[in-house]
Amino acid sequence: MFGRLAGFEYLKSKYSSSSAFFVALILYPAIGVFIVTCALAGIARLFVNWTKYSRRKRFTIIAQIGIVAILIVLFFAPVFFAIDSHLWVPGYKPFTYHFREQMRTEADIPAIRNWLRTLSKEDCTGATVCLPSTSNPLERSWPNSFEWPKSLKVFELGYVKLDLDENSQPKVRLTWGGPFGHWGIEIGMEDMKIPPSDFSEWGEYRLPLEPGAYVWHELQ
Repeated sequence: MFGRLAGFEYLKSKYSSSSAFFVALILYPAIGVFIVTCALAGIARLFVNWTKYSRRKRFTIIAQIGIVAILIVLFFAPVFFAIDSHLWVPGYKPFTYHFREQMRTEADIPAIRNWLRTLSKEDCTGATVCLPSTSNPLERSWPNSFEWPKSLKVFELGYVKLDLDENSQPKVRLTWGGPFGHWGIEIGMEDMKIPPSDFSEWGEYRLPLEPGAYVWHELQ
């Protein structure tokens, strides 16, 4: 179950502007409604025809309802767990592992570091702005005076934050997501310290990508 749902999340991170994620988002509750409807229909049929059915027929229908009930519990258990844990379904851990693999193939970390080395401390103010993209309609709002590298422009529909690490060296933080949760990658120099995961409310789950770079997913 978690593997399948994490796949939905992976689609969202990779194709956040396409219809694939929205189709998956609609299919999950639709399947749940279908399972619940089947269970209710079976219960209604059993009560209406109780006197007409033989003992064997009653047992068969009760067994079918029991199987559907188990499916309902298995289907919605991750949802209740997520609500109780203040996490966003379908689970931050499997998604973060998928996202790390995606960044290993799509993020040109050496090129990003070369660009970071050209920045001054005054450039790394800690401010968050829309991430440049040739297809992003918000590109007109980005500061024209700042030279964004192609290694960052390949990413769409995100945010970028330039800051300094514990060694006063430039680092960049890329963020994706929306009201239901955020995730991203932080890249600094090779000697940048990777902080451990923070499992407190509104903390972050972090996975090392390589020395001085890691992916993260916020906890809600």
